Amino acid sequence: MKAIRVGIIDIGSNSIKLQIAEGLGGTEVRHVYFEVEEVRIGEGMTRNPPIIESGAIKNGTLAVARLHSIASQHNLNELSIVATSAVRDAHNSHKFVDSIRTATGIELRTLSGAEEANLIGKGVLQDPALVNLNDFTLSDLGGGSLECIRFKNKVSVASHSFDLGAVRLASQFLHDRKKPVSLTQRENIENAVRTTLQRSSIQPDPGITTAVFTGGTASILSQLAPEPGTNKRFDFISARSIRDRVSEMNFDERITNLAVPTKRADIFPTATIILCELMQFLGCETIYFSFFNLRFGLAAEMVEAHRLANL
Repeated sequence: MKAIRVGIIDIGSNSIKLQIAEGLGGTEVRHVYFEVEEVRIGEGMTRNPPIIESGAIKNGTLAVARLHSIASQHNLNELSIVATSAVRDAHNSHKFVDSIRTATGIELRTLSGAEEANLIGKGVLQDPALVNLNDFTLSDLGGGSLECIRFKNKVSVASHSFDLGAVRLASQFLHDRKKPVSLTQRENIENAVRTTLQRSSIQPDPGITTAVFTGGTASILSQLAPEPGTNKRFDFISARSIRDRVSEMNFDERITNLAVPTKRADIFPTATIILCELMQFLGCETIYFSFFNLRFGLAAEMVEAHRLANL
């Protein structure tokens, strides 16, 4: 059977990514190629109303056009362009959608919070390293939102999309993101996260003390874990230690001492605070990292659709 090859350009609040994957059938897919443009379009999310700023529309469109050009070299069966929190919430999202259509000829699909959470869950279930993990809470932290999905026996039983992204909360609570985060600032972020979680369908479950993290912050944390770059255990005490260390550092120290990417160093303290507060709220003691995410979930969906269409 000929492999079905698909591409996804994923427009997040903090970066824009191209994932190319392929599968022979069913919903199992494998990685082929990945590229990222560290272009942040989500800085206007705390405005009233939220907007994508004109410079972000221009830079975001250029980034998508470049990734579209790369994707066209991979003999794809299909290419999909999707957007999440920033485009979903922006009052002027139509301008960005029009700009992407003009640049690529493709209609941008804006995912709802529920669709995003569902695709992230479907993506993580592709991860062969987590095949023996049945009960867990999956969390994907982006620039604009935090998606949480609760799994029991590998079946999603609850999901929620929160406006708790790292760019969003950093903009709200930190006047100067290049300075260390004070204890008061940290507590304000923690309180915002905790208050939001308390009102949601995702609540502590004594039987589920394992978390799976995906997203850019998870990728950085995985390199700071005791066993870098693996899916192996990383406990809450280690996560809290990293939170405390990075909160005490200024922008340059985060880059020099922890190798945090320059274009994420301003929001990394906020991101670690959000994830630690989430873990504490849920009572999670163990973390696994997965690089199977929304894009793999969408790839699985696209491969399955092509298989069914050709039966």
